Amino acid sequence: MRVSSFLSLCCCALVFSSAPLLSQTGSPDCPTELDGDGVVGMTDLLIVLADFGSTCPVSPPPSGWPTVHINELHYNPSTAQGSDSDFEFLELFNPGSSDINLEGWSLSEGLDHTFAAGVSLASGGYLVVTAEAITYSGLGYPVVDWGAGGLHNSGELIALRAPDGTVVESVLYSDTGGWDTAPDGQGPSLERLFLDGDPHDPGQWSASIGVGGTPGSINSLLID
Repeated sequence: MRVSSFLSLCCCALVFSSAPLLSQTGSPDCPTELDGDGVVGMTDLLIVLADFGSTCPVSPPPSGWPTVHINELHYNPSTAQGSDSDFEFLELFNPGSSDINLEGWSLSEGLDHTFAAGVSLASGGYLVVTAEAITYSGLGYPVVDWGAGGLHNSGELIALRAPDGTVVESVLYSDTGGWDTAPDGQGPSLERLFLDGDPHDPGQWSASIGVGGTPGSINSLLID
């Protein structure tokens, strides 16, 4: 079927099968109702098509705190690489255009660490937070030791909180339920594929190409 015919059929289906919806334009309950007439119809489709392929800026969380992504987890290094207590790490990424002062920010739930004064995350930069800072120090990227504890080998909730306790981002990773199992002791890290996706979705993550992951640098399989 030709693309134009397919779009025509889609438009007709939307117009004749859509029932009026009690929602505000573009509301969370009906995000595809864009023209304010209460119906998801052809006009809404044309609005989307007019913007198809456009890029949109990443907005900060509603709290007003800057966006910081939990970008990579090396929660169960292989025995060939070394001990978990030496090689486990979590990587943060700043997608914004300004440096972020992380003093008072914290990692909670699975970890318990509050960032000290002087810790910052550069614009477009990475911060490696690890079980043993000396393992990753001197390699050209900033490293922070998270202190006691570690990342659970079968998965757990990790939350990044702003100084007022707001959860800026969190991830409930696992080695089951659709999550890639290779990072669980086979060598790779767990890398994020899409920065604008739901970090709790296992489809947003994948095993790194190389053993040990990509601490302090772009993920090996990142999809823009």
